[in-house]
Amino acid sequence: MKKIQLRQEHLIELLVALTAAVSVFVAVFVWKTPGMKSVAPAINPLFVLQPQSVTEEAISDYAGVRRVYEFDMTKAPDNKGRGRSLYVYLRHTIAEIEMDGRIYADTSERDDQWHIGHTPGCYWLTLPIYANYAEKVIRVTLTPVYQNVRDEQPVFLLIDREPLIHLMLLPREGLLLTLSVLAVVAGVFLSLTSLALGLKPLDRMRVFYLGATAAAAGSWKICGLSAVPLLLDYYGQQKAIWFIGIISYLLMMAFSLRLLTLLRDDGGDRISEVCCLVAFAAVLLLLVLQIAGTVELHDVVMWYGIGVTSLHLIALLGQKLSRSEILWLLPTYLAMGIDLAIFIRRGSIATAPVFLIWIIGNLFVRGYGFLRGAIRKEHLLQVQEIELRRAKVQTMINQIRPHFLYNTLVTIYDLCKDEPQRAMSAILNFTRYLQANFTAIAATELISFGEELEHTRAYVSTELLLFGDDLSVEYSAEFTAFRLPPLTLQPIVENAIKYGVGKGHRTEHIIVHTHAVADGAEIIVEDDGVGYHPQSDGEAHIGLRNVRERLEMMCGGTLEIAPRPGGGTVVTVFVPTRQ
Repeated sequence: MKKIQLRQEHLIELLVALTAAVSVFVAVFVWKTPGMKSVAPAINPLFVLQPQSVTEEAISDYAGVRRVYEFDMTKAPDNKGRGRSLYVYLRHTIAEIEMDGRIYADTSERDDQWHIGHTPGCYWLTLPIYANYAEKVIRVTLTPVYQNVRDEQPVFLLIDREPLIHLMLLPREGLLLTLSVLAVVAGVFLSLTSLALGLKPLDRMRVFYLGATAAAAGSWKICGLSAVPLLLDYYGQQKAIWFIGIISYLLMMAFSLRLLTLLRDDGGDRISEVCCLVAFAAVLLLLVLQIAGTVELHDVVMWYGIGVTSLHLIALLGQKLSRSEILWLLPTYLAMGIDLAIFIRRGSIATAPVFLIWIIGNLFVRGYGFLRGAIRKEHLLQVQEIELRRAKVQTMINQIRPHFLYNTLVTIYDLCKDEPQRAMSAILNFTRYLQANFTAIAATELISFGEELEHTRAYVSTELLLFGDDLSVEYSAEFTAFRLPPLTLQPIVENAIKYGVGKGHRTEHIIVHTHAVADGAEIIVEDDGVGYHPQSDGEAHIGLRNVRERLEMMCGGTLEIAPRPGGGTVVTVFVPTRQ
């Protein structure tokens, strides 16, 4: 068992190491090879285009303002056929690029078409610049959707896609992108591992929700980075990327709340369960309302975060915090606070890495600890269960041994007074019985029915010395190809003799027969003695109680006692053959 535990712990260590290695490899791969060949920065220098004019008009829709930027390409740097494009990164802003009265690029949304939400998401608006555009005037019309992006000043870049990624985006967002990919890969791997290992329910849920929280946090950060739409080249799908990110944020908050309640040894009380249900129900409700066009996730997401944070506190209200809860709670709120401060300062929470770093740290440290602790706990429970089972079986056998030995010795004692020769024969038979069957008596594993039948025959031969013609035992074993706990049949026959012949019923006949039944074997012991009375089942019938308990515990068998028509008792034992 100890070797099995070591193998399991080594398996956990291997899985954690493999998760870390794969996660780091994927993150580095994204950093180093973002889907294109690297281009030397010196070949394609970065140019920032300054608009020749900016006009602004008030409108009644969206954030209430529309701006038009005009660029005189005659004053732009010479393109020289290098294939540069006009790039501008926009957040929640509807845009279109016009030249010579023709629209060359826009956000592809029309007022007469249904779409989810007002926002087009966060994306790069792109227009390839060719040599014949040198004498053109390009007009870029931008309409901010929400108030928090109303005053943002976009930066217009004339640059190739590859140097844009390498020179501007990856140096600024590479670390956060690497951490985000790490969190997603490792989080998903940890959650799947928790389901595959067959842990206890509480341990499995702890590991699963820790992995789910990390994966959701990583997805949220990834979808908020400006490099992602360019790396994935999902032009026209920017809204989907943004909604995936915002849904990941909603789930991350709900997952983190559930994880906090699971850190308690009891898995959380009724209040904490209600708080979790409220958090997940709110996610579902907000999504339904967004699809229906009733609310905008962009406007309510911060309030949702504040609400779930409040649910964290409500779930812990009046509870004595454990060390594990404190170690999770305080740094989590601190990390959230720092990210909120970054959001207030920079206007975007997508670049705030503190909470993500905290989640990744928990992913490898606490996640590994949860798995290792769960494996050790499972091993300890298995050892305790085995030891308890062995102790209980041994106790039962010890209870039966004195009972059997006492009855045998009393029989020999009675013979010594009147029939010394028969007493000597009985002692010899009893000695042979002990010598031949001592191992079987002490065994705690199943034995063949043939062995148990020999035990019974040896016992009955001793009893026949005492009762003579007043006792007869008939054996009709039609089916013997099965195994059963030791000392199953002998105590039943012993009980029949003791409460038949031994209670004044001077003539008793006992029949032992077996036969095969569906999925098992049946042993039936019939006697025509005084009969069995359950209401008087005290210490006198301890043997039968022990037989029943050992049958249930060791092989899943059963023992039933019923009155025999015409007087006496019928004991039926069922032993499953598929053990």
